Amino acid sequence: MSEESENIQVGKLPRRTFAVGSLTQLAIGLHSPFLQDYVIKMGATLAELGIFRSVGNFAPTMMQPLWGALSDKIGRRKHFVAFGTFSGLTMVFMFFFAATPFEMIILYGIQSILLSIQIPTWLSLISGYMKEENRGDELGKLAVFTNIASLIATLLTGVIAVLPGILPYLRMMFGDFGLVLFPTAEAWREMYYLPFLFTAILGIITALIALTLNESPETEKGSEVFPPILEILSKPGDFRKFCFVATFFSFAMSMAWPLFMVVQSEWLGQTPLEIAITTSLMTITIILFTSSMGKVADRVGRRPMIVVGRVMLFVVPILYAISIPPYGTVTVYLANIIAGLATAITMNAITAYVYDVSPEEERGAYLAVYNTFTGGVFLLGSLFSGVMGYCIEIILSSRYIAVFLMLLLSGILRFFASFLYLLITEPRNYSSTLRVEIRNSLYRLSYLRSKK
Repeated sequence: MSEESENIQVGKLPRRTFAVGSLTQLAIGLHSPFLQDYVIKMGATLAELGIFRSVGNFAPTMMQPLWGALSDKIGRRKHFVAFGTFSGLTMVFMFFFAATPFEMIILYGIQSILLSIQIPTWLSLISGYMKEENRGDELGKLAVFTNIASLIATLLTGVIAVLPGILPYLRMMFGDFGLVLFPTAEAWREMYYLPFLFTAILGIITALIALTLNESPETEKGSEVFPPILEILSKPGDFRKFCFVATFFSFAMSMAWPLFMVVQSEWLGQTPLEIAITTSLMTITIILFTSSMGKVADRVGRRPMIVVGRVMLFVVPILYAISIPPYGTVTVYLANIIAGLATAITMNAITAYVYDVSPEEERGAYLAVYNTFTGGVFLLGSLFSGVMGYCIEIILSSRYIAVFLMLLLSGILRFFASFLYLLITEPRNYSSTLRVEIRNSLYRLSYLRSKK
């Protein structure tokens, strides 16, 4: 019996899923945290930043019901994963040749749609390896590996971007082919050439590894139905309630997304290395806590973890809004640490909750519908803040005030919307409660201190 089959039987994720997930996040970490800085350096307005972020929010999700339902119907999810990974990540290389924010928006939309093929099919594929009682634990372990990969990639891009003379040296080393392999451009654009190139290369490698995965019997056959968005959302139940509850917080949360990089790039003048450090603080926090939070979610349930994590996030845009020199960088660092902890608490709980309330044979479609639904809300939130911020900037002749007001509004709306998650219901009972877990943790901490 192969190792892959053994892992499937005991409800554990096969090793190669960790390889595929880690390499994918390695590629994404090389470019994703820096794209808004890239567009800002092109001279994008607040409205263009809002549109760019909206495209990044919605384009990856609008086709996910199609990919999820097709993978449920046809099976062969690993082929969907491989194609989406290959096409979505190799497309990133084209960003280097975008001349204007508008061109960048178009390319980003196409790339996001291609990469979206991988998202629901990957989650549906790995769901077949896990049992219900250990989903949070297994997803937490996978998240640790993938976030470490993303952390390494982000720091690598930051270092490459601030090291002078890399591309000129490579051009000289490759002689006549140097200008073809490493074309010349503005200095700020050349900083991101190698990260874009490495992303494309990793996309090819990851797709090849994905094709070697063995699908579990539950996911290999697939479903014989093709559930569209409206059909799934029209069914009364926990899943529909969860989607509509997520509407309000998703709108408030996405309002701040186009503006974070304005604070980092314009207010604080952060270099790509400093941007990488800021992003890495969030990633490190996720790595440190996501596995343990996944285990807690398996014991206490998904709802309390989601509520706690969402409540914490209201602080983030408010900290960004007050991040001005000379201590603004420290404030931004603190905001990202809080965001990382909140993400670690919620991300596995949300995925596990969708697994829990969806039919086993249609998980790909349900995951895709949830992502598409929230992605549409993300589009509206980012677009609203970008356009509204642009109007405020024109009226008050102050980009700073416009960004400050929209960040503050996002924080206030996040706070009130987070409590709506109390309305969702758990599909089963759990062995513990969040209060008991906190009390036990405090007892253990007190015991360790007394031993010292």
